[in-house]
Parts: sequence; C-alpha cells; structure tokens
Amino acid sequence: MIDAISFSSGTFRYLDQRFLPLKELHIETRDYKEAIEAIKTLAVRGAPLIGASAAYTVVLGLNAYQGEKADFPAYFERLIAEVNASRPTAVNLFFATKKMQAVYDANFEADSLETLFAKMTDEAQKIYSDEVDNCDRIARHGVEQLKRDLAGVLKTRKLNVLTHCNTGTLACCGIGTALGVIRLAWQEGLIERVISSESRPLLQGLRLTAWELEHDGIPFVSISDSSSAILMQRGMIDFAVVGADRITANGDTANKIGTYAHAISANHHCIPFYIAAPVSTIDITLSEGSQIPIEERNADELRTIFGTQVATPTTPVVNYAFDVTPGTLIRGIITEKKAVVGDYVKGLAELFEN
Repeated sequence: MIDAISFSSGTFRYLDQRFLPLKELHIETRDYKEAIEAIKTLAVRGAPLIGASAAYTVVLGLNAYQGEKADFPAYFERLIAEVNASRPTAVNLFFATKKMQAVYDANFEADSLETLFAKMTDEAQKIYSDEVDNCDRIARHGVEQLKRDLAGVLKTRKLNVLTHCNTGTLACCGIGTALGVIRLAWQEGLIERVISSESRPLLQGLRLTAWELEHDGIPFVSISDSSSAILMQRGMIDFAVVGADRITANGDTANKIGTYAHAISANHHCIPFYIAAPVSTIDITLSEGSQIPIEERNADELRTIFGTQVATPTTPVVNYAFDVTPGTLIRGIITEKKAVVGDYVKGLAELFEN
C-alpha cells in the first residue's frame, strides 16, 4: 500500500490527493500551518486520515514552540483551536485532538516541555497505528456480516458492490474502512465487481477509489453518482458499503454528499446498505443527524473542474460537502469492535462501555 501520510524526525509527509491520479506529489513540511492548510484544502482527506494528520499537526506545532513553559498553555490552546477549525464535520479530527489534549492535561505540570512533547509525539504515532489496526478489524467484521446477510446470493454467485467517495488507503491509515471490507471480500472470493460512483464535485470516487482498485487489480467500473439507481433497478448491485465522517447515537450518518441518495435507492430496491467506520467516528453526544454541522464549501469547487470553468462565475451555487443518511436506511454499522445491526442507540452506546 502507498502511505498517504507519514511522520519521522519532526517532518510530516503527505501525498497531495488533489492531483491524483494524474500526478503523485509527496509534500514534506515542518510547518503546522501548512499541515492545517493541507487538511482544509483536501490535500489530506478521509475521516481516519484527517484524525491522524491532526495529531501530527499538533506535534508540528509543539516543535515550533520557542517560548518558556509558563507561556506554553496559552500557545497550546490556540494551536488546538486552529487545528480543530480546519474541518468541522469529521469527528475523527476532534477525537485526535482530544487525545493530544488529554496527554497535555495529564503531564504538563510534572514534565519538562521536552518530555511532554515526546509523550505527545508518541500519542500521535499511537493514533496512527491504532487506525491501521482498526481497518483490519473493520474488514473482518464486514466480511462476516456480508456472509450472514447475503448467504443466499453467495451460494450461487459472487457479489457486485457499490461504494461512494474514497475510503481506502488514501483516506485511512491502513487498508481502508469500506474499501477495506471490499478488499478482504475480494481476497476471499466474494466479490465479482466494484461499482465506484464518481463523487462530485471533487471526484474522489473517480480519481482515487478507481486508482486504488486498479492498483490492486480488483475488477471495477466507475459510474456517475446518479447512475446507481438504474443499476440497482437492473439487479447489477447486491449491496453498498460506504464510509462515514460522523455517526450520531441513533445511527444517522454524515458522509460525502451523494451518500443519502444512494441509500434511498438501496432501501427502495431492498439492497443492504452498510457503513464502515472506526468507533472514533461515532459521536454519541449527538442524538440525531440534524445536529451534525455540515460543511458548505467554496462555490468554485462546483463551478470549475480542475481549474476549467464549466459555469459562469456568477452562477448561484449550494455546495454542501456532506449529507446525512438516516439510520433507518442503514442495514449495519461496521466498526473495529463489531458490526452493529438493529437498535443503534443501544448498540452504538455499548461500543463505548469497554
């Protein structure tokens, strides 16, 4: 697998995903503000990857500090606030910064800044490695759920799967969440073909998921986002699995814009629709999806494609980056701990009990 991000000797290295698949551009930086900009501009993207990147960005900010210990608390508060402001919807970002905050809170009084920074760097590395392990476990639980839910189909043939946006190595710190499930299912001989929707306006499905699938030699076809309904109508999709940027206590799920439309079509055609995401994506402080802040991005992302104007600069645009799929449309939420099916309020809460 290609490492979408890495951190070594005080340097954050990331693959700028805005230029894929036509150009592989790896950037190295020691500047935390540059790392924040990479998250804001989607050079680094994908909920789990954003979380790990946020932790590394905090480390870059620590390394940049030149003042006295007495002045550090105010600096650290500003640093965390800047990182938190980079992307409002992906809860993994806040999960990571809270972990970094917890290390600071537990050790600031007793430790020198050098020792404190070393502990926080170790925590950032742990956040990354935990996400790698989470992907492996999510994939295993996902495949087990598919074998249960689609046993009848699997007796006669392999499965065709729809996925949306990008949830693989480029979005995570391992084999991926939804794409990790697909990869393992393919390795076990369960998958015939992947249907990857383009994911307008930034085309993460067409540019990134297709690139990963081609790299792995997994049969796939790319489609426009609006094509999934007719494919379902014609029996060309057996199940769908996508990722998530935030999941509320009742199972409502924010994901890349277009997910909700796929889920509505899947529900109409009685096709299982799954979410694959780490527990860090679940925000049980929110009871339902209407409470999730939805990022609205620059209108030019829709009016232009890779710098080419496709609408007049004065064309009015609504450019939501995410939509919310109600938990009632979701067959199961697959996490690294287990696949939760049915009562999401109870099932998701149980994930936090241990």
